[in-house]
Amino acid sequence: MTIIASDIDSPPFDKSDIRRAASIFKVLSHPSRLTIVCHLFRKQSATQKELIEELDWPQSTVARHLGQLRERGLVEATREGNEVRLELAGEVTQNLMAAMCEWVHPETGEMFTSSYRERTEGRLV
Repeated sequence: MTIIASDIDSPPFDKSDIRRAASIFKVLSHPSRLTIVCHLFRKQSATQKELIEELDWPQSTVARHLGQLRERGLVEATREGNEVRLELAGEVTQNLMAAMCEWVHPETGEMFTSSYRERTEGRLV
């Protein structure tokens, strides 16, 4: 289903909404941060240690980029015992990543979004 802007019955965007959206896209424009977000989208969650090992990056690099993603509200952390699990923050972030994966790489993107749709019972918001 394609939604056209004129189909949405809502007031015009506030300038602060536009600035917030721009800051989110700016933080996602860095290849390392986009890699982390894509990785979390595929795996659903990971610890910082798992990201360091799976991406083969220095701890300081992962920590710096995670800090910026968390600051913008794209990644959230949940403590489970001694571990801190990281995951995409909210359904909107997950939907954004599903759309981005599908758009950037239709073959693998569809695989990721199909998996996401199964996890969310086909509800893309």
